[in-house]
Amino acid sequence: MSDMTPDDARDPLGPDALDFWLGEWDLTWAGGQGTNRLARVVGGQGILEDFEGHDQDGTMRGMSLSMRERETGRWRQTWIDSHGSYLDLAGIEVDGRIAFWRTLVVDGKRIQQRMIWSHVSADALRWVWQRSVDDGETWMAVWSIDYRRRAAS
Repeated sequence: MSDMTPDDARDPLGPDALDFWLGEWDLTWAGGQGTNRLARVVGGQGILEDFEGHDQDGTMRGMSLSMRERETGRWRQTWIDSHGSYLDLAGIEVDGRIAFWRTLVVDGKRIQQRMIWSHVSADALRWVWQRSVDDGETWMAVWSIDYRRRAAS
């Protein structure tokens, strides 16, 4: 994690940390495809995500709301989806970029999960959902999605 304060202009978790993700995207992953739309909401304070994906397991709709807390400067994200999932995630820094992370306990075992972005350019990026069962020493990719920005219509 970063030693920088949220007010530091170089802070990868600053107020513009998710701007690279804003817009309309076409998505592909092993065995699936979908769309994702991200826009600033509530006077620019939050980012609303609207996801729809299709694969061999059917269709999944999901939404997230991400916001940087004014008092702490910490990013938070809440995700819900049509499979009944609810995730509450906290912003962290991974490789100089914002990521979101959480810890849960399954059958008495501590598991960490995180989402990271890589290969970010103006028109493409890769989103990866990872998990760790050794307190973050090693990470296993669970789901990787390639994003391609939709052409303006």
